[in-house]
Amino acid sequence: MSSNPAENLKQSLGELLGLARGLLADQELTDSEINFLHDWLEDRYHMTSSFPGNVIHRRIKEVLEDGIVTEEERSHLVNTLTMLVEDRLEDLAEQVDLTELWFDEVGLIDFSQSKFCLTGNFVYGPLEFCESAIKERGGVVDQSVGQEVQYLVVGGLGVDEWRSGGLGSKIEKAMRLRAQNNSVKIIPEDSWVAHL
Repeated sequence: MSSNPAENLKQSLGELLGLARGLLADQELTDSEINFLHDWLEDRYHMTSSFPGNVIHRRIKEVLEDGIVTEEERSHLVNTLTMLVEDRLEDLAEQVDLTELWFDEVGLIDFSQSKFCLTGNFVYGPLEFCESAIKERGGVVDQSVGQEVQYLVVGGLGVDEWRSGGLGSKIEKAMRLRAQNNSVKIIPEDSWVAHL
């Protein structure tokens, strides 16, 4: 491994991309393959301490916790890994670099009575799963960005409009509100996950 953290992260993401391609070659994800991916991540601290490996690792641990992999859990893992493969992590990393210009720095997120809006595709889980995580911690989820929303959380797998060069309507609205001195914060998925 290089002494350059950015190079180490790029190499780790490349390893995960290669592994995801191999596991999805038959478009399925068996229990033994999910266990293999769990063990592979467990053995690589550098991968589980950085995004998106940390979120995938946490999600797999939750899936395996009760000893039963439901079809919904399996389907979400397949979809997440498929998106990582199709979007290519190198391209995804470049998109994140570009969008860092409009992400806000946040301190401690107090979920209690805070209003959140979600946009994009999340590594953490399906949209409903992410919304439940917020509500369980006392937060409120709004479907649109308005004056009352404190946090717009952008999924780590990107926003569909990015493929066509757009930012997405929710991000654009939040940026307009922010320019008018509204308190809305635009944060990436990994910042949100760190406070769960």
